[in-house]
Amino acid sequence: MSSRDGNRVRIAVVGCGYVADMYRDCLALHADGLELAGVYDRDPARLAAFTRTWGDRAFGSLAELLAEPGLAVVLNLTDPENHAPVTRAAIAAGRHVYSEKPLGLTFGEARSLREAADAAGVRLAAAPSNILGEQAQTLWRAVRSGAVGRVRLVYAELDDGMVHKADYRRWISRSGRRWPAEGEFETGCTFEHAGYVVTLLVAMFGPVRRVTAHAALLIPDKECDQPVHPAPDFSCGLLEFDGGIVARLTNSIVAPYDHRLRIVGDGGVLQVDEPWDFAGPVRLKRTATTRLDRLIERRFPARKGKVVPAPRPVPFRGGRGRPTMDFLRGVREFADAIAAHRPSRMDADLAVHITEVTEMLQHPERFPRPAPVTSQVGAMRPMDWAV
Repeated sequence: MSSRDGNRVRIAVVGCGYVADMYRDCLALHADGLELAGVYDRDPARLAAFTRTWGDRAFGSLAELLAEPGLAVVLNLTDPENHAPVTRAAIAAGRHVYSEKPLGLTFGEARSLREAADAAGVRLAAAPSNILGEQAQTLWRAVRSGAVGRVRLVYAELDDGMVHKADYRRWISRSGRRWPAEGEFETGCTFEHAGYVVTLLVAMFGPVRRVTAHAALLIPDKECDQPVHPAPDFSCGLLEFDGGIVARLTNSIVAPYDHRLRIVGDGGVLQVDEPWDFAGPVRLKRTATTRLDRLIERRFPARKGKVVPAPRPVPFRGGRGRPTMDFLRGVREFADAIAAHRPSRMDADLAVHITEVTEMLQHPERFPRPAPVTSQVGAMRPMDWAV
């Protein structure tokens, strides 16, 4: 069975909710490598709205989609509690799977999916793929080149403000889907967002070895239109890597919006303000050593330093209703790796590792303190254009 149409890998989407429009909006960026065979959603109205908006073929059932001749990759964009069952069904049908984050809602669930994929001889990967973007690759290249010397410490914030107070009912996707507030609150901001930073750090510094974390539900009443059982809305964890590197990662939907990532080395600090903006700048600020430098640093703490040159221009620009990151870049890298019979940067080991670390952050009560990380992950290669 061929998995290619010409030089393009055939993919199909399961789940036509809010995030599916973001993925679909990026398909034109990969017209030379990906062919969308069609889409499916268990909600007929949602499926009809999506196909009406984008003009895609609609499958009548999940079974019909999985039986599609020549289909190589199932792109699982269902809600988080359905990630595992849909992925398991696709694996059983002999399809490779790229899943939206998280791969599973527990480390055990993610690990069992990897074992099922291995047994079936198919590949598995999961978002987020922002490590493949221009900003992240620029940051990683600066670290590799020794721009700040030996790295000692990382500060990462993923605070989104009080989302439940925001006018999120007006956050509508292109096909008319409302932002899934209730699902987001029940999954938890840590499971939704921590992977954007953890993936970057694992790529740069290798696997996380130990996690010490605290999480809490600070605002139980999220003022939703229907009852919800929210997960912790705040977490703070210390991630320990080889070489003595420690990262402090904070997630919340309570504190004011702040997505800064700062990598502190002996010679300075590398900073990004938004880790899922591919076009965002990476800035370098040298360590203050003289009395004058330290005085300037105290008086003007907002000074971010000079911009680090990117290895290439960003091939697209987000904003004005369009995503600021190429959501399909991970799918493309995964599909290209399958077609070329080479290892993928976005592989199952990475997805399982990110899931284990994230569960430790959101549910530290399930683990000893500090918690040793048991999953392993191989070294990731930079993108060829960023070497």
